[in-house]
Amino acid sequence: MLNKFFAKPVELKIGEQTFKFSSINDFDFCMTGRTSVPSKKIIEMVKFTADQLKNEAKTIKDIEKRFVSILSKSIEDTDSINRAMRELDPLIFSQDHSWRQIISALNAGDEELNPFRRLALVKYMQYLSSRQEIIKYLYSDKKKLSQEPNDSISSSAEFKDTIILDNTLVEGSADGKDHEVERMPKGEVVTVTLKPNEEIEILLSKHVCKLSYKDKLEFTDQSGRIYKLHKGRNVVGRDSASNIIMEPRLRDISRLHLVIEYFGENTVQLTDLSSHGTSIPRRFVEQHSG
Repeated sequence: MLNKFFAKPVELKIGEQTFKFSSINDFDFCMTGRTSVPSKKIIEMVKFTADQLKNEAKTIKDIEKRFVSILSKSIEDTDSINRAMRELDPLIFSQDHSWRQIISALNAGDEELNPFRRLALVKYMQYLSSRQEIIKYLYSDKKKLSQEPNDSISSSAEFKDTIILDNTLVEGSADGKDHEVERMPKGEVVTVTLKPNEEIEILLSKHVCKLSYKDKLEFTDQSGRIYKLHKGRNVVGRDSASNIIMEPRLRDISRLHLVIEYFGENTVQLTDLSSHGTSIPRRFVEQHSG
């Protein structure tokens, strides 16, 4: 899809400017530069109290849930994203990097903009992830400053606080395998092709699962249970509607965590929709980026 060129340039009027994109690659390049958090926004966030930061994180989490649902449905029904995007309140999108105007411009177009709508939603989720990382850092810093060395803090209250934050914010891999695996870009499709009898590790947050190719492609969860992938869309997560249902106690695995699209033979397309991330062998991420 990212190599698709259009018969005529796609025009989007964003504010007072009109942008022309000859391909989805052009649009991807333009949106990637909008996934960082502007310095002005960071300065505003520094002034937030710890409670305000926590509320901000919860709001982002709620928005992400809605976006994950939209992206998940769009994988199966590509046209559904047009209606779903139009039903969203534009005010939930930030003014940073003109995101609100970009979404409004896309919603003013017709069905041919569906690939652009999906990519814009993916990139906006990456922008939200950047905000989450800053919130996590600022929250941790403010909590440390607010605690005097001799303060006695209820362990139960501290535990509850940590759980709220951990379930809301993006976490990195904590198992020392950073040199072998790399986190997938959220919402983007990464193609993985396995050799005969090859097995690779897939980390759902910090939980080690496996994808292997023998006679068929199989997914092995963190407990060693093996699932044969059926052709088409396979969803991995804690939700009961998932094809591969992870244990409910694994709170850092999202309800809809990973989508595995299997087309037969030894190739799948992986899409991470989670809060805590999915990591795969670095070579596949580098191939995607290249």
